[in-house]
Amino acid sequence: MDDWLSRALGYPYEAPGHSFTLRGDAVAAFAPNATAGRTAVLAYGSNRAPAQLRRKFAAPDTVLPVQQGWLADHDVVYSAHLTVYGSVPAALRRQPGCRVAVAITWLDDGQLAAMHATEVSAENYSYERLDVVLALDGGGYAEAVFGYAGTRGHLEQHGDAIALAEIAAEGRTLPALAQRDALTLVRDRLAPDVALDAFIEATIKDHDLRRRRIAALQRGD
Repeated sequence: MDDWLSRALGYPYEAPGHSFTLRGDAVAAFAPNATAGRTAVLAYGSNRAPAQLRRKFAAPDTVLPVQQGWLADHDVVYSAHLTVYGSVPAALRRQPGCRVAVAITWLDDGQLAAMHATEVSAENYSYERLDVVLALDGGGYAEAVFGYAGTRGHLEQHGDAIALAEIAAEGRTLPALAQRDALTLVRDRLAPDVALDAFIEATIKDHDLRRRRIAALQRGD
């Protein structure tokens, strides 16, 4: 499978079931002391995954602690937009009774600026203080955290949002789809006569087409 296709279909990418520290390209043990002076930023989609963090912070001297946790009364659902690399990305949705696996990325000032560039610049997310109930690996607990709130609305099927099947949750009541199935759903709505691989490739290569497809998803086409 071509790299561009693997990247599109692989979202939200594999994330460890434990806290860790990204050191250059390596995944090392979580270093609580390394969080001092950093900003705690909620990660609930691909920013939980070492592969995505390596793309964003590839320097050999990178040190990025990532602390796993569980977010109460929320689920991670598909946003009603498409990324520049062809995936249907994640958004948060308040969902009473559901507890979903998330992480905290502990970002230094440079990393926070770089993360803003990937999340906020395209106006798909806004950086906000989020009032949450968050239980962290190691016994920590938070009632508020900064994070990226989706601005594009949610991809829906039969009138309801769709959860990301790849992200663990307890008490989930929303329907859940894997990335390939979510992309197939979008393709079926917007270009049913086009093969899925070709649909993804066109989304990646034709930025004007991608914007039109996002507009159609937001209209509910």
